[in-house]
Amino acid sequence: MTSEQEIRELAYYIWVSEGKPCGQSDKHWQMASKKVAEQKKGELGSNRSTDPSETKGTTEPAQPDQT
Repeated sequence: MTSEQEIRELAYYIWVSEGKPCGQSDKHWQMASKKVAEQKKGELGSNRSTDPSETKGTTEPAQPDQT
């Protein structure tokens, strides 16, 4: 689904959830645009590798003190 289609659908649901008020289409479109942009940004951040060899920091689990 394209971003415009996602925005249109979300704006529609926002409009319905607010009781289908007249003259609020720009507000609903802006709200939906912001939400879709946030979702896309979040998806980009979650595309990181889960390969353990690419992690930073300690790779060994902490060992209990042997004293």
